[in-house]
Amino acid sequence: MAGRPRKFVTTLSPEDLETLNRIANSRSVELRKNQRAKIILLANEGKNNKEIAQAVGLSEPSVVNTLKKCAKLGVNGALEDMQRPGRPNIIKLEDKSWVVSLACCLPKDLDDGPSAQQWTLSTLTNYVRKRCEKENHPSLKNVSKSQIHDFLNDNSLKPHKIKYYLVKKDEEFEKKAEEVLLIYKRVEWILQLTKTLVAQGKRVDESSGEVIISYDEKPGIQAVSSIAPDRESDLQHGGTMARDYEYKRLGTLSLLAGIDLFTGEVIGIVRDKHTSAEFIEFLEKVDKKYAPDLTIKIILDNLRVHTSQQVLKYLATTRPGRFDFTFTPKHASWLNLVESFFSKLAKQSLRGLRVQSKQELEDHIMKWIDQVNAEPVVYRWEWNIDDIWRAFTKRPISIN
Repeated sequence: MAGRPRKFVTTLSPEDLETLNRIANSRSVELRKNQRAKIILLANEGKNNKEIAQAVGLSEPSVVNTLKKCAKLGVNGALEDMQRPGRPNIIKLEDKSWVVSLACCLPKDLDDGPSAQQWTLSTLTNYVRKRCEKENHPSLKNVSKSQIHDFLNDNSLKPHKIKYYLVKKDEEFEKKAEEVLLIYKRVEWILQLTKTLVAQGKRVDESSGEVIISYDEKPGIQAVSSIAPDRESDLQHGGTMARDYEYKRLGTLSLLAGIDLFTGEVIGIVRDKHTSAEFIEFLEKVDKKYAPDLTIKIILDNLRVHTSQQVLKYLATTRPGRFDFTFTPKHASWLNLVESFFSKLAKQSLRGLRVQSKQELEDHIMKWIDQVNAEPVVYRWEWNIDDIWRAFTKRPISIN
């Protein structure tokens, strides 16, 4: 049975057919575009509206609307949504500006503001609705959180976040930072110049006459014990180990560690505290490790125990001239390469650790250090000497 002739007819060009087939067979385009392309193609094959609706899973009026748009606007017009007039925007620029000005203030400093340090979308929206009429912005009476978000986003405002900064408290920051970075560059040069000697079985430190160590303390390592045993059998069923959420604190330990920047080997001791006595104990361990005629250069921070009278007496009387300290600037621990080792320790060895005693924690840390030293990795600082001069001295480089 022929049926009624189609009311909206479109003649498709080869280019139109190619475009429609590509969209109809694509898995990445929007579903609505995919369906509209199929509607036009099926109509071009002579299918009636009912058959097309069943094939694409839409109603017959939807099929008719797509074909009507195709006949009137062409293939591209049929695939896209038509612009709708919508309700006019009644929120004026001055209304938005008021919201932005609120976001730039601390909520606790405003009249009737919430007792909070920062805004959230909810608190800011509620405050705007509450105060808008009194502040002569009645159009914001029913403003939504999404609209408030748009106002803030248009002005690149994120009042719910805090961006931290650090005031430079060391007047000699540039000088000290440059000294540390030049030591790292010195390590790189020495490693390059001693490659042949190392291949012959000689040590880098003995060839250069010095040892360079990056040192720091990691205090407050918690010994944590489980209240109930872990259920490792759950790994076979749920894919994760089960652990009781309660735990017991057994105390803390401090790791005093340094990295030999020539070899990557870690020297460390674990103690209850990290006072001058423990620091001297670390220096004694380093002293015994290396040949007595070598100078031991140590990069370390400005902790008071590093320059205490007890430490200075040890350096001056017991081993004069043996150690040479280079201090990082205040609040610049990121310049010390040993921090990378501590980060590795926390992620690979201490994360999720449960022990039965502080001694077990100490044994665990020292065992992990032994494993690291079995396959040591030489830590490197990547930088350019020209960049250092420009960044820290603020003067042009002169080459004589």
